[in-house]
Amino acid sequence: MKPLKIFLLLFFITHNSFAQCWTQIAAGDSHSLALKSDGTLWAWGLNDKGQLGDGTTINKITPIQIGSDTDWVAIDASGQNSMAIKANGTLWAWGNNYGGQNGNGNHGNGAIDTTPTQIGTSNDWQKFSIESSLAFGIKTNGTLWGWGFNQSGELGVGDMLPHYSPIQIDTDTDWTDISITNHILALKDNNTIWGWGLNKQGSLAIGNPNDLILVPTQTGNNTADWQKIEVGGCCSSKMIKTDGSLWAMGSADNGNLGTGATVDVNTPTRVGTDNDWKTVTTDLHSCAIKNDGTLWAWGFNFFGQLGDGTNTVKTLPTQIATNQTWLMVKAGFQYTLAISSDHSLYAWGKNTSGQLGDGTLINKNVPTLIGNSCPLSTSDFDSSMSIKVYPNPSNDQVTLQYILSQQSQVHISITNSLGQLISSRTEKNNSGEQNQTIDLTSFSQGIYFITLQTDNLRNTIKIVKE
Repeated sequence: MKPLKIFLLLFFITHNSFAQCWTQIAAGDSHSLALKSDGTLWAWGLNDKGQLGDGTTINKITPIQIGSDTDWVAIDASGQNSMAIKANGTLWAWGNNYGGQNGNGNHGNGAIDTTPTQIGTSNDWQKFSIESSLAFGIKTNGTLWGWGFNQSGELGVGDMLPHYSPIQIDTDTDWTDISITNHILALKDNNTIWGWGLNKQGSLAIGNPNDLILVPTQTGNNTADWQKIEVGGCCSSKMIKTDGSLWAMGSADNGNLGTGATVDVNTPTRVGTDNDWKTVTTDLHSCAIKNDGTLWAWGFNFFGQLGDGTNTVKTLPTQIATNQTWLMVKAGFQYTLAISSDHSLYAWGKNTSGQLGDGTLINKNVPTLIGNSCPLSTSDFDSSMSIKVYPNPSNDQVTLQYILSQQSQVHISITNSLGQLISSRTEKNNSGEQNQTIDLTSFSQGIYFITLQTDNLRNTIKIVKE
């Protein structure tokens, strides 16, 4: 980030500067979800099981707002299902409920929810993941919960019986993240990876391929240096270590491991030699973003879901849209959603149900802008008057940058989307450029506001914790 070269006290309110910009995305089999920076929820694509949440079963080929609430902070989608958390910590699900994955006690043929339905009464959920027949959630106390069909022991409770409402998985209180398909990977706060469910094609790297693992079992070479996990498709796992290296295991069909080979592996295998991977997402194809914002993709490409302008399989990470930088990417079933660095929404790949959201049913093999572009700043503000926070969104820490024309006392406070005070401090700073590091690791996913105040000025900027 280039330093600002303006020597004034610079503040301006950016609360509304990207009020219609996109902050989160989720991709299912043929439907898509997204959040805007104003906390509204949007959906489009296939809706045969009510997975869009608009109270109908009618497909939509452009994004539509779901309800009128403005307090949504996190989303997930898979199969014909959707899930989200509100700012108050409540968890909601909708769509197909055949396996009881919506967590409300219903299940079976014809069991669907066409609008967001709250799961229980708890208000302390912070992480979650949903799949076509089961779901998991992590509470703020670090406990792990699961519910749904459980036909391959995916719930991790030691049996293969269905559970139609949340049931706690073991007694540990150090779970931090989870990703699920027909196998499950979960992360603990000591940077260890644990897995269970069906080890199809070695996707868990536990025991022999196709074994059933009924309780959480440590994997990832039993090391304590992992920071990101992602599973998807039939049987593929991707992980990022704390050193930024990318690893894969399981099915190598159509090059989905990214190693250049098409042979399944039952042990974590490194993808290339780079140490600058930031995020990864996977289904039958995989996408990842590096620290410099470049986007890379590999694997199955019949519908153009890699976004490189071809329909050719790639067995190694291939850079996509070299003229763009990217904040977020999600691999759906044969299509891809992404948010660029200016918070605009793009989509590409299969579009037979309108899941790309561009108003057509035509497949795309390059990133296609959905709606209008969305710059983070607008001409409504004087370009010489600015504060900056970067990176934004972030999942660990942000840098708050501003400039003082003279020595000043600055009060910095952080509130959540409900207006509740999270932290505050007062500092006496010398004149010149200021760079304050703000740790977000203990924050739940969602929208927060940083307010800076001097004797004469009070200004606020919005941040998003991924």
